[in-house]
Amino acid sequence: MTSLLALSACKTHKPIVQVPVKTVERKVATLVPVYIPGDSTIVSAYFECDSLNNVLLKEISEQKSKNIATKFNFSNGELNYSAETKPDTVYISSDTIYVEKEIPLEIEIPLVEYRQTKFQNTFYIIGLISTAIFIVFMITEIKNINFLKFK
Repeated sequence: MTSLLALSACKTHKPIVQVPVKTVERKVATLVPVYIPGDSTIVSAYFECDSLNNVLLKEISEQKSKNIATKFNFSNGELNYSAETKPDTVYISSDTIYVEKEIPLEIEIPLVEYRQTKFQNTFYIIGLISTAIFIVFMITEIKNINFLKFK
């Protein structure tokens, strides 16, 4: 009986279970605007003077990009040049990946050290009943003893 009580007195602790980290990835395709600024142009004009002091346009050349609209005007010895640039916005697709992680928090729960299991509680009740029976037995035996014999 004593060995059964000694073996059932200690309860083993449950191992700690590690909760896996849950990750969720979302892929979102968005259009990112990229601003293309206005462009520039270069004009080269070569003039000559003749023997009568008249200015003659010898050669004119222009280098520009395809987004520039230009206008030339040459009148009365004056060169008027206008360039119109159109700034543009280009949209480039971009894939953004959002990663969400659910990280479990470790919460310490205080342990109650001396809580009895059902098995231990059963032996405790059996012990109380047997002690009560023993006390009742001893009281009845004491009443049955004749103290007058010992005198």
